[in-house]
Amino acid sequence: MIGAPQNAALPGGAIIVNRVRGALPGCEPVCDAVESGHLSGGDVFPEDPISAGSRLLSTPGITLTPHLAGAGRQTATNAANILAEDVARPPRGEPLVHSV
Repeated sequence: MIGAPQNAALPGGAIIVNRVRGALPGCEPVCDAVESGHLSGGDVFPEDPISAGSRLLSTPGITLTPHLAGAGRQTATNAANILAEDVARPPRGEPLVHSV
């Protein structure tokens, strides 16, 4: 449903958020658009768990977060805290702790 033509129609710097499960939108057009600088990022998982060879793991500017729809409140809170702590590390010159 969303591919290269639809990405090109978005304003520069847009971020795609995938609100459904599965491969909508496809990750290849999103990776292309992020690499070209047209999109700022995307929230796209073609499969869960993501495969080790996925281009999403090697495209700069893509941030991957866990799927938490069925998680309890404490699990979601813990995941948010871990993510927030890790996102704050690079500006301080520190390496990421939780990365693939």
